[in-house]
Amino acid sequence: MNTRTAKLLLAILVLFLMLTVINVVVHIFKNDYVTETAVAVSASNAVSFKGVYIRDEQTIQYDRKGVISYAVDDGGRLSAGEIAAYVYNDEKQIRINEKIAEIDAEIAVLNKIQNPGTQEVDQPAYLAGLIENAYKNIIAYKEAGDLEKLRSEKEELVIYLSTMQYVTQEILNFSDKIASLKTERHNLESQQVDPIDTIPVPNSAYFVSYTDGYENILNFSKAETLTANEIRSVTDLNTGKLNSNSIGKIINGYTWKIAGVIEDPRDYFKDGKNIKLYFPSSGNTIDAVIEKVRPAETDNPNEKIIIIECSDMSYDFVQHRVETIEIQDEEYKGIRIPREAIIVKEMEIEKHNTETDTTELVKTGVRGVYIKQGEKVTFKLIDEIFQDEDYIVSRIRPESKYVQLYDDTIVSGVSVGGELE
Repeated sequence: MNTRTAKLLLAILVLFLMLTVINVVVHIFKNDYVTETAVAVSASNAVSFKGVYIRDEQTIQYDRKGVISYAVDDGGRLSAGEIAAYVYNDEKQIRINEKIAEIDAEIAVLNKIQNPGTQEVDQPAYLAGLIENAYKNIIAYKEAGDLEKLRSEKEELVIYLSTMQYVTQEILNFSDKIASLKTERHNLESQQVDPIDTIPVPNSAYFVSYTDGYENILNFSKAETLTANEIRSVTDLNTGKLNSNSIGKIINGYTWKIAGVIEDPRDYFKDGKNIKLYFPSSGNTIDAVIEKVRPAETDNPNEKIIIIECSDMSYDFVQHRVETIEIQDEEYKGIRIPREAIIVKEMEIEKHNTETDTTELVKTGVRGVYIKQGEKVTFKLIDEIFQDEDYIVSRIRPESKYVQLYDDTIVSGVSVGGELE
């Protein structure tokens, strides 16, 4: 080997060593990772949709003359043969009966107010708070158009105001008022006449005093084949299918259903899943179960038709055929992890062999994140309990091998295969 060749090889070797050292130094001192601090978060899958009520309904027909007076509030339960409505010759008797009911309610309130224990329990400061809340609720219900709750809240306000007068001794007693009401009631009773007819229910059921034309269209069997277009076309009143002889309907059984079209790109909602439903129109929240989720077969591949089964029944749940409803899934609390920080890494994990009753090390891909601790980078596992488009929620676990609160998770600077870039 001549001198020139030896010098050339030496130069190449020195250059290679320099490049190697530079590469090592760059990786050791590289500090351009993009990190995000792992913080606590609460998340849930809340989905708002147009819900269509589906019930086992049967219309009640009455084709004779007369004025109908209902004997039960909407959503009330009746036994087989029990009276749902009375029939009178004119509306005068209905007004008399309504007035008597109002007087009875007022007498009951006054008796309650002057109960010997009232002054001891209801203090002015406490009553003032109740009065203030009642005023606020009345305004809220008026703006929301909830007349039923508005009426109920006004009755409560009258009770609070009258009780305040009583406990502050502005009024010593209500004996004269009660006596006057009883006299008025007696006079009204003398004008009462028996109804000319009664309308019983054929079987035990919930009663509703109106029909909307969908009673024979939206039933349980139809729920299995409803299309997205059919659901979207339903309104509160199907005028073309109304029967002039219908005076109301009964709802059989204890369960009813809601159908809707939702977007569920991650197939989160499954058959049999327990959920909560929130009804903005009434403020009610009830427990429910997803009966069926199936593709909506629309231009949007993320759309699903969802059928939900419910068992709670009240006045509020029979006032509409269609309304906006919100699915409130359970709340998940844990650590927020950005999706771009998650990687899959090949690791050896302990796995129990049931056949040999021994613990073995098995190499498999596990999901986790890289954590930056000073100049040190460490891989930690995640325990996913919830996912969204941009992040997942990892369960808070005490083991150090899992990501912890306030860890600096590396969002970029780590390759897909789990290697440091």
